[in-house]
Amino acid sequence: MSFYRHEARRLPHPVGIAWVIVASAGAFLGVALTPLPVMAQDDPSALLQSMAGTWSVEQRMWAASGAEATMLPAAIAERRLVDGKFLEESMKPVGLAPGSPGFFTRTAVFNYNSVNKKYEYFSIDTRAPQAMNETGPTVPRPVGLSEIRLSGGTFVAPEWGPAKNVRFKYRLSIGAVDNNRQVVKLYLTPQSSLPPKEFTGFEYVYVRSP
Repeated sequence: MSFYRHEARRLPHPVGIAWVIVASAGAFLGVALTPLPVMAQDDPSALLQSMAGTWSVEQRMWAASGAEATMLPAAIAERRLVDGKFLEESMKPVGLAPGSPGFFTRTAVFNYNSVNKKYEYFSIDTRAPQAMNETGPTVPRPVGLSEIRLSGGTFVAPEWGPAKNVRFKYRLSIGAVDNNRQVVKLYLTPQSSLPPKEFTGFEYVYVRSP
């Protein structure tokens, strides 16, 4: 994310079995059940499909650990599932024309690599055009983990507050799609100039548009 930014008879997953049983019981009793957040089932295809569409995005950033959040311009994200294989996202600010102050375009690709069984994420942003890549974890994820944690590399911020040329290590967290809402976070760990303590650098809250 940009820092502005077979077996023939495979046994079903125990969680999946439990959900089928509960759903069947609910249907029999006439009880309305709330679907599980997409991701709890560890189904990459279902997750990618659930992320497709148009989303309103609230962006916040933090300059350091313990700092107050700064609200960034509201944005709109168009997410498109390409050939049913990977997700392509284009994000732009709301109410700003191309070329006007504050306008930006952020492009991202989110993929599940069926060869190495890992998620892959790539993004680039016109506000700070450095390509960023994150990968992992191997599917299935650890039981009980409600987010996908992707490890990244490092980037250099030419200016970060009063500091210059600050190198950060970064990682990405992609939350479940729950009630048409999803949270994506970028965590930063300073490698120079600032205390080497990880903090939430950016948070993107996606809400599906009607």
